Amino acid sequence: MKIRCNITGLDCPHCAQKLENLIKKEFAGAALNFSLGSLVIDATDDADEEAVCAKAQEIANGFEDGISIELRD
Repeated sequence: MKIRCNITGLDCPHCAQKLENLIKKEFAGAALNFSLGSLVIDATDDADEEAVCAKAQEIANGFEDGISIELRD
């Protein structure tokens, strides 16, 4: 299942790539688009979207202050 999130607070594309790689280690896959402020996470079909988003936020918090990840409506 693909879980779509909005991401804000990143300073540069290089940082976005580093964060994407960290998130990929935790899930089946991830694609972070810096310019669009978009994060798509590949998770198992039975995954809870809010829990996945919360885990990605936890990873981001450990990476850099000020990053916000929220489920896309």
